[in-house]
Amino acid sequence: MFKKPPTSKASANIKSSDRRKLLATICKTYNLPLDEISKEGLENILPSISKKATFITSTGVTGILYLNEQELPTWFQTRDSQLYPSILTCWKCPYLLPLVKTHPHVIDVYLGKGADLMLPGTIPPFDKRATKHTVVGVVSSDSPNRIMAIGTCNLNLTQFDNVVGRSGTAVNILHHYNDELMKLNKEIDIEIPETVDEVIPKKEVENESKEDVVQETESNEPVEEANNEEAIQGTSQNEVDEDDLAEEVATLTVEELDNFFIRSLLQTIKLEKLELPMSSNVFSTFIYKNLPIMDSKYANIKKTSWKKISKFLKEMKKLKYLDIKGKDEDLTIISLISKDSSVIENFVPHKINKPKTSNNGNSNKSSMTIRTLYKPTSKSRMFFNKINEEYDELYTLGELKSKFENYIKQFKLPIENNPKNIILDEIISKPINKSEGTTMARDEAFKEFLINFSPYYEIISKNDNQPQKIISKGVPPKIHIVTEIKIGRKIITRIGNYDKFFLKQGLFSEELRIKCSGSTTILEDDQIQVQGPHGLLIIEILKGKGIPISCIEFIDKVKKKKKRS
Repeated sequence: MFKKPPTSKASANIKSSDRRKLLATICKTYNLPLDEISKEGLENILPSISKKATFITSTGVTGILYLNEQELPTWFQTRDSQLYPSILTCWKCPYLLPLVKTHPHVIDVYLGKGADLMLPGTIPPFDKRATKHTVVGVVSSDSPNRIMAIGTCNLNLTQFDNVVGRSGTAVNILHHYNDELMKLNKEIDIEIPETVDEVIPKKEVENESKEDVVQETESNEPVEEANNEEAIQGTSQNEVDEDDLAEEVATLTVEELDNFFIRSLLQTIKLEKLELPMSSNVFSTFIYKNLPIMDSKYANIKKTSWKKISKFLKEMKKLKYLDIKGKDEDLTIISLISKDSSVIENFVPHKINKPKTSNNGNSNKSSMTIRTLYKPTSKSRMFFNKINEEYDELYTLGELKSKFENYIKQFKLPIENNPKNIILDEIISKPINKSEGTTMARDEAFKEFLINFSPYYEIISKNDNQPQKIISKGVPPKIHIVTEIKIGRKIITRIGNYDKFFLKQGLFSEELRIKCSGSTTILEDDQIQVQGPHGLLIIEILKGKGIPISCIEFIDKVKKKKKRS
């Protein structure tokens, strides 16, 4: 059904009451004990924050998509069909469907290309529920509980004990783990789980003896009789509002948030190694980093009484915690209160949200590698033939330097009295465009020698489980950052050409929104616009991703150029 990307309209959150009705329908359709499943189990079946959108496939089939908070599909249905779980939901709830087993290559090679599952490709015995028109999950024999495709039975599979020599379609495939429905949100890569839990998560039931229940009932009978009618009347209301109340979180007052930001400043001064002077945008990253553990939606300067980091810093200057210079939003921290002061010495650090580390523990390693490579041209072919090296290969600068030095040593080109100079032979002189026997300095000769190589660049991203790599001709691209005044006095920062470094537009935009504490907009030319002057902060964010400063171009059009005297 989803061989090609479906066209979907914008999604909208569904109400809690609609979510409960939908959950009840799902449990009834798939024979699940709604009252016995734990809250976590129900969340896996249908997330508390769910969205709804209509879609149309390339073949004209229309229907409804249900999505989670990350805009990933959880359920879908066509106009005349029942609800079908997505593969993502099946991985979380493998107990939803009866399973039909097949060979690993059938799932990847045949079903992955949009084919249906044929009877000879199945592996008996079959689940007793796998009757005609039943929704089933297709699993691989090497992972018999992890559903990789879903579809409807075209045959009553329970009648077959042996499929050798049989023919016919066993399962009409609706959805595959690698189809376009799973790629609906192009900003998120969905990982295939190694294992799944096929047991239905049940609620924990307290074991109480009948005597205890009777005694408790007798002792509380007068009170219960008095409040019985009120309790009955309130039951339905509690059932209606239970999910709504569960979605609410304890709010923090402005005074409490102000205190948290001040504590963060003091902890930053006490624990961090800061190089002054420092721009306010860069300094704010340390403030956010050292905030006490709290819900991320409150970790925003806009929630405080100051509203802006510049006003916060000016207030801290009044408290003599730091000193600043500059005007408006363009502030620079020039000094901080001494660590030997009583305020800092007596400050007791608090716990903070620890950054996520990678599975291999190398969280400090850069997530991106960028390097320049060189490809030989025809003029240097004989050089590589002489040293028995591959001519049609890409080399780093260090590798070429080493080969050049080894050649000089091997063929005794240095001048005895002055080894820093060499006498060019026939092989070296040709790519350098000098006469044979010419004397040249080694370094100068290598620079001339390097001109005859075509530049390439290689970018490797280590963010995903499967590293992404690109090799292209030319010099490494640059990310363009521009800070300017838009209309009137509104300052914005634009970022472009970031996609060359495997930065996914949606995720990068959301990261900038959080770290810059400003709204972000994706422009038509794929640039990201952030409210406020955040050029220096964005540079630090990019450097943290492993992008070198040589690949970043920053133009600040807001700062007035100094007039020549």
